[in-house]
Amino acid sequence: MSDEQKVLEALHKNGSLDNEEDKVRGIAQRAVDNGYDNLSPLQKNVLAPLLIRACDGVTNPGDHHNDCQAVLEGAALVAALESEAYYEAVLCEDCVNETEQYAREWERIQAE
Repeated sequence: MSDEQKVLEALHKNGSLDNEEDKVRGIAQRAVDNGYDNLSPLQKNVLAPLLIRACDGVTNPGDHHNDCQAVLEGAALVAALESEAYYEAVLCEDCVNETEQYAREWERIQAE
């Protein structure tokens, strides 16, 4: 299965395609069912905006956002979409690590 197909499947599973036009949802479903490589160039062009996404970034405990500039695609986007419900955001690996560090620090503070 191609990375594009995995991204589209993850988008379908987490409901990100629910607000898309019927045409886009139909093409995405066709890619999931039959393979992304079996789409026409025009169909791939319709789906192209769905296959990349900017990281949402994280806000530290001092309420400062890190303004992450990472652009997610392929396997990194699949991982971010699969963990979106847990982190309540689409995060790159660096932002996941930052979020986890804040959680560990908070646990340490509470334990003291």
